[in-house]
Amino acid sequence: MKKRNISLPLALALCLTLCACAPNREDPGPSPSLTAPPPEVSVPVLATPSPMPTPTPIPTAPPLSGYDLPDRDYQPWQVRYMEFLTLLQTAKTTWEPGAWGELVGSESYSLYDVDKDGVPELFVKFGTCEADFFARCYTMSRDGDVVVMAAQFPFGHSSLYTYPDKNGFLRSEGHMGYHEIYEYGPLENWELPPEREIFSEEDVREYTPVDEIVPGAQPLDRFWTQLGEWDDRKYYTSDSEWREFDDGRPHPSAGKALLLPIADWEDGPAPTGDDSERARTAILAALGGETELYGASGDHFYGDVGWTAWAEYVQPGAAYPYNDQPLEISAHTWLDLNGDGQEECLLELRDSSSTYIVVLSEQDGTVYAYFSSLHYRMWFYADGTTLGNFHGPVRLSFWKGQCYEYAVPETGAPPVEWVDGSPTG
Repeated sequence: MKKRNISLPLALALCLTLCACAPNREDPGPSPSLTAPPPEVSVPVLATPSPMPTPTPIPTAPPLSGYDLPDRDYQPWQVRYMEFLTLLQTAKTTWEPGAWGELVGSESYSLYDVDKDGVPELFVKFGTCEADFFARCYTMSRDGDVVVMAAQFPFGHSSLYTYPDKNGFLRSEGHMGYHEIYEYGPLENWELPPEREIFSEEDVREYTPVDEIVPGAQPLDRFWTQLGEWDDRKYYTSDSEWREFDDGRPHPSAGKALLLPIADWEDGPAPTGDDSERARTAILAALGGETELYGASGDHFYGDVGWTAWAEYVQPGAAYPYNDQPLEISAHTWLDLNGDGQEECLLELRDSSSTYIVVLSEQDGTVYAYFSSLHYRMWFYADGTTLGNFHGPVRLSFWKGQCYEYAVPETGAPPVEWVDGSPTG
């Protein structure tokens, strides 16, 4: 897979707005479109201020009708972060003298309320590998008008953690037997002071858990900055040849910002339906070739095929670009994954060497297929939880062309009972 490099200057005024657009057969719903707005509606992104700058007032945020997101009332900070992340993913790569790595791209992001004021900070990870990863902490003015970079820090071999009951956060860095924990905070006047080392150890086989050093500390959830990876759509065949799969279809998710985590912040996943019988009818019709479905990535990597028929979706190089045999349904189950009372259909697909999971969800009469090469059938439990790719149990949140994981506590639910074969018989 090819990765796209994207970066932001340390001090750059960003002008951005949202443009609503009607859905079409290339996209299941409207996607963000940014054009340069007039100066009076600009959203500045400032370098670390010293002394504290005066926010530039701007009019009420534009409506989110241009986004493929649940219909909710969003707070100003949510709108600004979604605009910011969208522009981040569409910005041209630029040189950044003085940064770790001159030419960098965003990889993932996290949300955490550092100063416990009800508005989370946005942490964006940049770079190309562990040797040059770094992160930036962005925060908001109290009225949600201005996005400000509060700090930049190294992020190789690192994870972020909560700091319970304190205005701050933690970073754990471990590599080749060496382990340090750093404290950041307090966040005041849009600034974070330099990091402080609060724990270190060396020549160890297993690192001391962070919550043993700071009781109650928990790892922050990490989300991709874009929905799907850029892909050259080539795959390796059994004839030891590289073939290019290109039938002119768009790959709609690649490069688009994953905004659903921001939209879901403290509200939980949006309900996608309330009628399991209707959902089953629509899903079975799509599997039987009576209607098309919309293929989206369920794990950030593969499945971005847009509108397609099921028979085409499982062909070599389609949902999964590297298989040289059609995928076949080996097992299925019906399960309410997002807790809205409507069941989704989970399919296990196989080729000669691998297994994949597809979640089929009916939403407003359309069937969406979320493809994942990172899950297995034994990872799913009867209450809708599954095992995460990075830590512990998770649930899936999905809405039309977007899907992501968010962490949940252990539930002790039994494993899902799968039925061999396809639900169509």
